[in-house]
Amino acid sequence: MKGFIEQLKNIDKAVKVMPRRMGLVAVKFSKDRFVQQAWVDHTTQTWPKRRTSRGSKQRDRGAILVDTGRLKRSIRVISTSSTRVLIGTDVPYAQAHNDGFKGTVKVKQHTRRTFEKNKRGTGVFSVRTRKERTKTVKEETGQLITVGAHSRRINLPERKFIGNSAVLAKQIERAAAAQIQKALK
Repeated sequence: MKGFIEQLKNIDKAVKVMPRRMGLVAVKFSKDRFVQQAWVDHTTQTWPKRRTSRGSKQRDRGAILVDTGRLKRSIRVISTSSTRVLIGTDVPYAQAHNDGFKGTVKVKQHTRRTFEKNKRGTGVFSVRTRKERTKTVKEETGQLITVGAHSRRINLPERKFIGNSAVLAKQIERAAAAQIQKALK
């Protein structure tokens, strides 16, 4: 009889920590979306690639939606109860990227530094012409320009990283089963 009561206590402990554990599974799933650069539900939907302006020499800068990593790092368990787990982020632009956004936004007046391109010697001389090779460098001029308030049209494609997913539900189900099996041992 003591074994049965011990198992009930273990199951009770497992049930109490289960919502938090399930939240951590969901957080890991959301952060994995940044690595795979795709949303996984019944099918895999890869995120749209970045668009560069026409004539731009901008090269691929790595992972989509990751510049500083702030958005990915901010995903966490916000609250848990015995029946519900809420994960989310406090980054203001998260919803626009997750759901997509098309419209205009107002940009406040701000200042911007000015830069200019200058040629600098590299210290390497050409054998044939005996002239020093140069490279173009971008240098700050020290001037500040005031940019007036204006509106800007934005079209962000949907790049889902948080939400309901069949794959996530299956992962949570497996984790819960493993937690109960562990409690029964």
